[in-house]
Amino acid sequence: MIGFRLDLIWRRRNCLPSDIGNNCVSCVEVVESTPHLFLHCDLARNIWLNLTTWLDLNFVMPPNLFIRWECWSGGPINKKIKKGLQMIWQVAIWIIWKARNGLIFNDEATMWNELVEEVKVMSWRWLLSRFNTLACMFYEWSWEPRAFLLW
Repeated sequence: MIGFRLDLIWRRRNCLPSDIGNNCVSCVEVVESTPHLFLHCDLARNIWLNLTTWLDLNFVMPPNLFIRWECWSGGPINKKIKKGLQMIWQVAIWIIWKARNGLIFNDEATMWNELVEEVKVMSWRWLLSRFNTLACMFYEWSWEPRAFLLW
């Protein structure tokens, strides 16, 4: 099932506080589901929009995560860039998840622009630790990430 309801699973397992409703904790407009949380919520949409601009990518937001993964990491591109884009995608999903949990469990609201910067910082750290690349400064990574994915 592509768009399963997260709230049903988490409630069944007693993972959510009892005072949390079924709606997305960030926008409070829609029942929380996987596609909504990671793609279509205003918070996630702004993060993805800014990341695609930062990475000089263009495409329409797909309806689910599986298609998003294929769009993000597929296509006729350099293997190193593909691997780097997959890494950035994983960081973005992790940051969105942490922001959601921070809001639910610690009442910590984070602005999307702060989360975009967190994605950039964490992906830079992952790049330096996981890939066999020459070291680059964070400001260089912020300005031209694709150039460093080619190393």
